[in-house]
Amino acid sequence: MSSHKHLFEPPSTAEALDALMHHINTGDGDLASLSDEQREQLKNELGDAWLEDYLDDYPVPADLRDAAREYQAIANADKYPNLPDHVRDDLLLQFEEHHGEGGPEHWNLHE
Repeated sequence: MSSHKHLFEPPSTAEALDALMHHINTGDGDLASLSDEQREQLKNELGDAWLEDYLDDYPVPADLRDAAREYQAIANADKYPNLPDHVRDDLLLQFEEHHGEGGPEHWNLHE
């Protein structure tokens, strides 16, 4: 077994996942020995595991205006700035599954 093999379980929330991604990016403490390539691999593995285990549990707001604000914040990386792009994209698809394809510009926000 490689000494660089980290067996992290993904946290259950997007907030905690974003914080963990930030920790991996900064390479503090136990992650200081990881190369950039290993860091990317770890982030991808964690992101994939989180998508598989927790994406369906993400609390998409039922209110269209709240959902639209959160969707834009996630899309612009104002919210969860450290998530890998593929995780961000799949998270946005959760909103589209709840409220319609195309994002807020295609949702009827005037109901």
